[in-house]
Amino acid sequence: MNPLLPIVFAGPVQPDWIDYNGHMNDACYVLVFSRAIDQLMRELGLDEDFRAQHQVSLYTLQSMVHYLHEVAQGEPLQVGVQLLEWDRKKLRLYFTMEHGLSGVELAAMETLLLHMDMASQRPAPWLAATEACIQALQQRQQTLSWPSLAGRSIALVRPR
Repeated sequence: MNPLLPIVFAGPVQPDWIDYNGHMNDACYVLVFSRAIDQLMRELGLDEDFRAQHQVSLYTLQSMVHYLHEVAQGEPLQVGVQLLEWDRKKLRLYFTMEHGLSGVELAAMETLLLHMDMASQRPAPWLAATEACIQALQQRQQTLSWPSLAGRSIALVRPR
């Protein structure tokens, strides 16, 4: 894993994540990425106490998952995150799931998150403390290349 990507999930593939094909179910890749989002929130200072005190949270607006390799029960996973871009209320992130030993990229998820005021149920600008954490992450990652799968859409490839 690139050292500029914070590790926001690490752990083995659980037995109940295995599907009828004998490998990790597609929904469980998303479960792992969701847990990675939760950890990123904590690293940005948006932990449970902060969210309760300030009545803010993050909502997922859109996600695109790329399934690159099958993974079996017990195999170690790690997920890193790259901040692609952000504005006053949103984060566009790219999560990379790798095999914890070989480093082979297993999956990737690009996601768009929205900062919410939970009292009004409306989008809200970042609070100063959160914005400072986002800016710090952006500074640490400014030399990273744009991921090749970022921004891709779904389409059938047709011969011309």
